[in-house]
Order: sequence, then structure tokens, then C-alpha cells
Amino acid sequence: MFKRFLGLWAALLLCASCAAGEESTKYDALPEIFSITVETSERKIEDGGAYVYKEYVTTVHPQVNQALRELVDGYDDALSPTLQMDPRKKGKRGSALNIDTVYYRTGTQYLSTLTIARVSFREEQLSTDFTTRTWDLESGRRLMLSDLFAPSSEAWDILAQGVREHMNAIFPGEDRDSEAIERLCRPESLAQADFTLSGMELTLHYPASAVLPGKVTLTHVRFFYPQFAGMMTETGVAATDNSRWKMIAVTCDDGPKDYSSSYALDAFRKIGARVTYFTVGKQLERYGYVLQKQYDQNQIFGNHTFKHWGGGAYKTDERRLQEPKDSAEWTLQLVGEEARLFRAPGGTYNTWVDAKIPMPIIQWSVDTYDYTGKSPKQIFYVFRDKVKEGDIVLCHDTGKYFYQSIPLWGEHLLERGYMFVTVDELACAYGTQLEDSVVYWSVRPGENSVDRSGL
Repeated sequence: MFKRFLGLWAALLLCASCAAGEESTKYDALPEIFSITVETSERKIEDGGAYVYKEYVTTVHPQVNQALRELVDGYDDALSPTLQMDPRKKGKRGSALNIDTVYYRTGTQYLSTLTIARVSFREEQLSTDFTTRTWDLESGRRLMLSDLFAPSSEAWDILAQGVREHMNAIFPGEDRDSEAIERLCRPESLAQADFTLSGMELTLHYPASAVLPGKVTLTHVRFFYPQFAGMMTETGVAATDNSRWKMIAVTCDDGPKDYSSSYALDAFRKIGARVTYFTVGKQLERYGYVLQKQYDQNQIFGNHTFKHWGGGAYKTDERRLQEPKDSAEWTLQLVGEEARLFRAPGGTYNTWVDAKIPMPIIQWSVDTYDYTGKSPKQIFYVFRDKVKEGDIVLCHDTGKYFYQSIPLWGEHLLERGYMFVTVDELACAYGTQLEDSVVYWSVRPGENSVDRSGL
């Protein structure tokens, strides 16, 4: 069924482009309307007893800029007085308010933003507030879901069902407010829901506490655009047609860790990138708060086992398959979800195929070899010389220099019309349905093979 939707979606986009008289060529440069900068501001309160960090996203439209700045400053005014002072005076490592803005370019003139105000104390997440907006950068007008779907569209039923299923599935085994879930599924609630548009995904964003009191993270209900084939308005099609962008999927293995992973997350956010993180379960006992930040900012995480041992280290398939299960226990506790994608430690996938792991096995088409100690410029050269449209790129956000390279290659690729999407978005864009226990070096048609040597 989903493959049929993918084909229909591609046909609809082609027809829409033809009707509008648009060329089907890819961007070879970043359209001027998508020129974006990020200004940062930070201050200490009571000589480091608390710390406030803010980001201002600046676009080509003054009205959008003013609205985003007011959101950020509003969170600062409301939340900074509530910060408890840390006598250690550790600044950002103590009591902190971080106000970050995730953003995605989409279509030919639209921008989605997710502004997050996160209060933490000694790295423990205490609360998370957020606001989303989707903008027409040409007019400065804000789009609502009702601009994407007509009132009588079947899309509202799909959205309601997705919200219902997701809210009943997260944090399994914990009591939830069933009436609150049904309220979220009402048409009037969906029409006002917070959402973003990225490469191939419409995401509804909610505080997990909306149905599970006491939770401090966000939760995201994800839909791929082909699910709404034939149901969108003309504006909806225009805002989700990313066929002119050259998409790639950047993946990061072996984290999370502390400074390096957090700095990489910051750098990705500032270039408007979505990333797929293949996390190691044993890292989450110490650095689970990093995964929470990644997840809140609408990044995707995959499973990289618990101990990061090769599959051959286990005598039985049962013990081997326990590794990703052990890792999932941590992600369920931290963000309420399990990973849906898998990467074998060291890329040694054969034993996992034989064990019939119940997830797609994601390899890569480009290896940056950043883990060998390459400098930021050397990592950049890989992106400059090797990366092309449709690539799955292997990186490690745990490295000493990787995060320093992101602004370099990010700017280079953005200027050439690239969009950074998650692995499942990339597969969707190419009409590839990812299947369990199948190895994917690429999602480009005709290129994938488990016999390919890439190690």
C-alpha cells in the first residue's frame, strides 16, 4: 500500500510542476529566499549561578524575523526568573535555560521552525516548552494545517489515527490520559496542532506530558507526504514539494557522548539539517540527556546495539538479538520510543541478517573516515569531493574534530542546493520501502546489494 502511495505522490508532484510551468531541474544554488543566519546570545545570572542561551533565526522577511525574535525573548522573560541558582556557579553546566530554534527549508519559499525552551539543572532536563511555525517567506504569512488540507479531506482522519496510535504507544506500560488523547484527535485540536514540514515528513509535535503527566520531553507524530497523496490543497502541495532539492542523509554513529555530541547537535541545527543518530545503549546511562536533546529537536535515532560488539561475539542468535533490545530499554525510558533502524557495529552485518533482526540494516554509500582523527578541513574535503545526491554518509558525532567540520561542509552543500534529511526520509524520496533484515548501502534504485564491499 505504501509503495502505491509513493508512486502516486511522485506522479502528483510531476503534474503539479508541469501545470505551473516549472522546470524539473534540481537546484544548483541555494535560492536567495532561503538565505538564513543564526545569531546567538548568552548571559550569566548572578555570576554563573544560572545561564541563559538564545538563538535568533534571521530570514529574508522582516515580519518573520520579528515574530521569531518575540518568541525567543518571550520564553526568556517567562522562564529565566524561575531558574534556581547553582552554588557551584558552573554556568551552562549547572542551571540553564537554552532557547534553540530548529528550522527546515521546504518547497520553493517555505520555512518551518520549532523553537524549544529547555530548562535543565546539572544536565537533568526539568521542563520543555516549544512553539512551531510554518512560514511563507515570500509573503510572511503563517501557514496552519488548514492551509494544507481542505476541511473535508481524508487527511484529518489519517492525522487523528496517527496521533491516537502514537500517544497510546509511547512509554509503554505507563498510565496515560485516554480522554486527553481523544481531545487531541478532535478536528478543532488538529487544526491548531504544532507541526513542522521537512524534506519528506509532516511532523506533529506535542509535550509528552499532554497525555503522560510528569514527562518533560516532547513527542513527535510523524507522517510521510505520500500518505496524503491526492489530499492536499494547492498550497499544501507547494509547501511539501521538495523534488528540486538534492537530498542526502547524514548519519552519526557511536554516541551520544557529552561535549562532542552536543556541539554537533548545535552545528546541525544551525544549518537546518536533520540527522540520523545510531546510538549505543551503554552510552545512555551517562549521556541520556543528550539523546533527549536530539530527540526533542526532531532528530531520528537508530539502534547501534548496547555494547557496540560485533555480531560474531555472540554464540546464539537469541543472545545477539538481545543487544538491540537492551538498548531499546534505555530509549523507551528516556524518550518513550524504540529505534526503527539498525546499524551493525563496524558495519559487520552478516550475522544480523542471519539472525533476522526486525529492523532495516543501514550501511552507507560514503565513509568520511572522520574516526581516524581527520582534521575539520579533511572531513570537509570528503563532502566536497565524494558526496552526491542520494548518498547515505557515515560520520561519528563523538569525534574531536567532527563538529568543527559541520559549518564548512554544511555551507558548501547548502550553497549547491542540498537538503539534509533522515535515512527514512531519503528512502521515501526515492520510493524505497525499507524492510526488516535487509541491508541498505543505498536507497537509490539499482544500487543496493548485500554483496557490496564497503568495509
